[in-house]
Amino acid sequence: MAQQTIVTLIDDLDGTEGARTIRFAWQDTTYEVDLNDANREKFLRALEPYITAGRRVSGGTGAHRVR
Repeated sequence: MAQQTIVTLIDDLDGTEGARTIRFAWQDTTYEVDLNDANREKFLRALEPYITAGRRVSGGTGAHRVR
């Protein structure tokens, strides 16, 4: 007997189907949120000025604090 499992992502903000998982980080914590295309665009538009002004950080073990 064959089985088929279907996973449907639901938008975390408005409950609609067809969402995609978006991963982002804020103050050393990584988050995931499932958003449909419209809410994803709102999220990206809200962050765009900060992304444009910010610096990309890659690799390593995270930020180092100066004491």
